Amino acid sequence: MKSVCWFRNDLRVLDNPAFYHCCQNSEEVIAIFFVNRKQWLEHNDAEVKVNFWIRNLESLQQKLNELNIPLVILEADEYAGTKDVLLKFCQDQNIKNLYFNVEYPINELKRDRDIFQSFKENGIGVFHYHDQVIHEPGTLKTKTGNNFSVYSPFKRKWFEELRDEQLQILDVPLKKKEMTCEQTDLFTYLDEFSHEFADQWPAGEEYIQNYITEFLKIKGASYKEERNFPAIDATAKLSPYINAGIVSSKWCLVKAKELNNDMLDNGDKGIVHWVSEILWREFYRHIIYNFPKVSKNLPFIDYTKNIPWNEDSVALKRWKDGKTGIPIVDAGIREMLATGWMHNRLRMIVAMFLSKNLLINWQEGEKFFMTKLIDGDIASNNGGWQWSASTGTDAAPYFRIMNPETQSIKFDPDGEYIKKWVPELKDCSTTDVHMPVNPSQYGYPEPIVDLKDSRKNAIDVFSAIKS
Repeated sequence: MKSVCWFRNDLRVLDNPAFYHCCQNSEEVIAIFFVNRKQWLEHNDAEVKVNFWIRNLESLQQKLNELNIPLVILEADEYAGTKDVLLKFCQDQNIKNLYFNVEYPINELKRDRDIFQSFKENGIGVFHYHDQVIHEPGTLKTKTGNNFSVYSPFKRKWFEELRDEQLQILDVPLKKKEMTCEQTDLFTYLDEFSHEFADQWPAGEEYIQNYITEFLKIKGASYKEERNFPAIDATAKLSPYINAGIVSSKWCLVKAKELNNDMLDNGDKGIVHWVSEILWREFYRHIIYNFPKVSKNLPFIDYTKNIPWNEDSVALKRWKDGKTGIPIVDAGIREMLATGWMHNRLRMIVAMFLSKNLLINWQEGEKFFMTKLIDGDIASNNGGWQWSASTGTDAAPYFRIMNPETQSIKFDPDGEYIKKWVPELKDCSTTDVHMPVNPSQYGYPEPIVDLKDSRKNAIDVFSAIKS
């Protein structure tokens, strides 16, 4: 029997449910990956992220070659055209079954449901698996039978429902018999989607497995205390790898448990907190599945649709360029522009500054982040932006607005992070660097808004709309 395994955000051979079961149940296996250029543009997928996918496809192809499994790249401009291209390929190759892991955003779910129906009508079996989460979305309920919209009770339920068998790592499948199907030469794709940040983000599942193991051994214990300080190399920068599926969240949880005396929710406080960050990612996947409106450019909290956002293209551009005159905000933006990544504490500061102090629609920031971040993920990015803008699930109350200067003093006390990414201020004193008294002497812009006045204005606007 010949089957196809469709790789998406799961570019690995270890602990990959669709790939594992496809190989278990098939004599011959073809691996495929779709290039959807127009769809990627519509989804605002960053160039650095697409480059990361292609480089990891190259690493995956090497693994698949060892198993006698060819990797074939198929193309369709948009998801709407994927079904016909895939069906023709499977019919031409006499494929009996299709295997893939589920994706949860609304466009991806529609694509897969259409494919399921079409393949069923054409006598081809379709098998799907839940790879991005431990608990399948829709299975965790509140006491009243509703879906969770607050993280803390979701997390408690997550642990209550966890069973040992859910953390069983699936082995790399055994070698298959050789096939005649010709695989795709990835050279043209590597050339087309090349990117200047590539060297900053090594590819391959062995790399990230080794990196995470060493990170937890060396920095796991201090993670909770140091993770909020952007000048300290205290975070794992796991998100690009877990979002592209170079490593599974399950593998990360199992490794954390292994290094924490077989515990996930007790024991070493640093590792326990690292685990909770992975659960935040799962929480947002449940949200995007259970509440489809967040995939449709809508706020989770309905009344916030009526907020009169500022239409200020000049302020928006200064924010995007990292030239707001607020040093910690500009440092965060510039880090992203230079690396494709931004420290999580900075993501909150930067997002809240745009949506509250500038009162610019959070969707502008959500889109911009997606176009620049190597770890841009619709579920987590949307969740984080709506949290910051007080429009989403488990959101920060609208009257709690981070003061960038205070955050800077607390989490970048010596201005080390600011001076790295805003070199105009490298000669500032420690006290002056967080909000220079005379910024023009450094060639740095005046603040775009008054932090105190803009905070009051945001609270007044939100209060008026809510009441």
